[in-house]
Amino acid sequence: MRKFFVLEFILFLIGLFSLIYKEYFLTLFLLYLVGNALITIIYKLDLCQVILSIFMFPYFPLIQFFILKEQTPHYVPLDFEYKPIETINPSYKTIDLAPFHVMLKYGDKGQKKEAIRLILELTSKEEIDFNEGLKMIYTTISKENDQDVILYATEALNYLEKILLRKLYESKDKNSVDYARYSYYYANSPFLEKEQKIELLNSTKKFLEDFIKKYPYNIDALTLLIKILEDLEGHEEIEKLLELKLAKIKSRELFEIAILYYLKHRKHSKVKELLTEFHSYKYTFKNESLKILLEG
Repeated sequence: MRKFFVLEFILFLIGLFSLIYKEYFLTLFLLYLVGNALITIIYKLDLCQVILSIFMFPYFPLIQFFILKEQTPHYVPLDFEYKPIETINPSYKTIDLAPFHVMLKYGDKGQKKEAIRLILELTSKEEIDFNEGLKMIYTTISKENDQDVILYATEALNYLEKILLRKLYESKDKNSVDYARYSYYYANSPFLEKEQKIELLNSTKKFLEDFIKKYPYNIDALTLLIKILEDLEGHEEIEKLLELKLAKIKSRELFEIAILYYLKHRKHSKVKELLTEFHSYKYTFKNESLKILLEG
């Protein structure tokens, strides 16, 4: 490519000299045309470029130079070769997201980019909930003013979408809760329009309902189905499902899901009833929110 630019520059000089030394105009002009024709053949360019070189004589080679010259990016490309983070595979619920929010809001450019890198890595490892990670990066793009940070965050968001789609594809044929979970993440991601989100949530709901018929005691599937029904505002369906399952499954996890749901919707009498039964089994809360709210 460097030789190409050198030849173009020489042709420009030939064209320019033909205007300065008019006694040699015809010779230099013919040399200019032959040179453009040879470059077109050697570099397999469009033949119309020879015609353009006549109309834009003698500046066409100079125009070619600036059009084809490799542009230097105005931002530093995002490097996805992560630095290792010292963690012991924690659950995302144990990671405090507050420092990320602070850095993304008040940090300088370097701190914001480092926060994005960490969010990207922890989300891709699912040590941060996928939707939380996507939301933080998407919010940065919508509120940030620095173009370098915006481009960095945009590349991170695109990379996370690729990871999510890959996980969705890989789990599709396994008939597992993982497929429903990644579908739920994608439905709540910033990549879909509202109609697409609802369509995907309904499809995932149907998948989970069929799955629960085969595996009625799978708590992960029940938890995910309740989240999806909440997004679809299917509150009657949720209450019927909880009543049906709590009559058969007396697990601590299911009690916690039900108590959280009824607390959220301020059905205090139902919460009181469930708490009485919960304590009758000598259960203690594992959910941190319930510990704070109900144990003090």
